[in-house]
Amino acid sequence: MNITPRRYLRPSLYQLLTLGVLSPVLLVSIGGDASVAFMAGGLCALVPQAYFGLRMGTAARRGAAHAARAGLAAEGGKFLLSAVAFALVFAVIKPAAPLFVFVGFAMLWIAQTVGAASLLR
Repeated sequence: MNITPRRYLRPSLYQLLTLGVLSPVLLVSIGGDASVAFMAGGLCALVPQAYFGLRMGTAARRGAAHAARAGLAAEGGKFLLSAVAFALVFAVIKPAAPLFVFVGFAMLWIAQTVGAASLLR
C-alpha cells in the first residue's frame, strides 16, 4: 500500500469541509451564537487532527518503526492540543450556546473517523 504523506491530511480536509458547510447552515437557521460555538468546537477537533496528520505524514517517510513511535507522540500532542483548545474556548470566548461547542466537536470527530476510514481502502 502506497501512502503518501498528503494522505494523512485527508481526515482534516473532511473536517474542514464539514465545518465549512454546517457553520453557515447553523448561522442562517439558528443564529450567530450557536454558529460561533459550533465553529469553536469544530476547531477544537480540526487543529489537533491537522497537527497529527502533519506529524504522521512526515514520519511515514522514515519507515514503520519510526512512524509507530512518532504516532504515539503525535497522539499525545493531539490530546494536549484538544484539552488546551477546549480550555481556551471556555475561558476566552465563553460561548452563549455551550452545547454547540460539543456538537461541533462531535460532528468533526465523525468527519475525522470517515476520513481515517478512507485511508484503509
